[in-house]
Amino acid sequence: MFLDQEIAHIASVMPASLADGRGGPILSSRYWRIRLNKLLDATHLTRSQLYALDRLLLQLDAFEAKRRQAEAANDASGLLDTSMTCVPHPRTT
Repeated sequence: MFLDQEIAHIASVMPASLADGRGGPILSSRYWRIRLNKLLDATHLTRSQLYALDRLLLQLDAFEAKRRQAEAANDASGLLDTSMTCVPHPRTT
């Protein structure tokens, strides 16, 4: 019963805690991965508990992939596009 309650709790709070606020996520994806892996280490998990934990880990994977894409896009947008940069030529007189 405790595991079911813990899984339900994580399922309800994990998405909100990962949402980007002003300073980023409230709790990191690493924190949630550690908690989920600890639950996976429990003995005698039922099939439904395993499925629920797997779904949560897949959600976490999707969040991390999306975050990596956003960071890559931000890094790329910060690069200077030199193809359209005009450099003044010195005048020769």
